[in-house]
Amino acid sequence: MKYKTPSKRSKFFVPKEDYITAIHWCLRYPLWEAELKVLPDTNRSMAYDNDKVQSSGKNDITADIAIRMEELERKKKLLDDTAKQVDFELKDYIILGVTQGLTVYQLLQRGMPCNKNEYIKKRQQFYYEISKKI
Repeated sequence: MKYKTPSKRSKFFVPKEDYITAIHWCLRYPLWEAELKVLPDTNRSMAYDNDKVQSSGKNDITADIAIRMEELERKKKLLDDTAKQVDFELKDYIILGVTQGLTVYQLLQRGMPCNKNEYIKKRQQFYYEISKKI
């Protein structure tokens, strides 16, 4: 997958290294979802929050799993919220495009309600916003 980085004159300019980092960070989304499905929910009453999970400093597997689940949920939420911030109507298509590497033409076949140029601008804006957050 080869994306053209926005030019330096663009309001969504991101240095090449940060742009590539954002692309690869987003491509990990399906792996986070798969890992969340596999991680055992050892204590359903426990809130998955770094601040609330306390451990004695020893190897506490339940706390480690809860912290990992909270971290994965936080990453997924960051990506979802950024897509909503960029364009609420296109958020699902932006998420599909950046997490699964679907092309504009594949998204148009799935019924995307905008044209190619508009989607490309929204995707560049998404990468600009997410690169500032990660």
